[in-house]
Amino acid sequence: MKNYKKQIGIWLDYKEAWLVVIDEEKGGAPDTKHLESEIEWGVAKGGARSKTPWGPQGGISESAHEARRKQEEKKYFEAVIREIDPEADEIMIFGPAEAKLGLKHAIEAIKNFRPEIKAVQSADSMTQNQIVARVRYFFFEKLA
Repeated sequence: MKNYKKQIGIWLDYKEAWLVVIDEEKGGAPDTKHLESEIEWGVAKGGARSKTPWGPQGGISESAHEARRKQEEKKYFEAVIREIDPEADEIMIFGPAEAKLGLKHAIEAIKNFRPEIKAVQSADSMTQNQIVARVRYFFFEKLA
């Protein structure tokens, strides 16, 4: 019986994620999945105006905005992790922002998470074809 590998490359930033799955058992042709994040961008909005002229104004809570963003990031990373096949052998994570590190920490917080993180790399914004090419190069150039 031949030992097949399943490898996953994940390119992500805080707006979207691309998962590229290479399954040797299925011939090694890459399969891609795309996820959009629901992380709120921009400045905290809100506040309240007093009904009386020159009265006090209610400010916005910067800490509440930051807490909401952290919660959205957590949900985003959980959604990406749900898409990772637990039968996979290896994962590479790459992307332009700090999101790649957040995903790495979220994965490391899971006990008994099977796929092994092989690399976390910086990368610019890329097209889908460039992402697939980078994942193929990462996993197959090691074999040469």
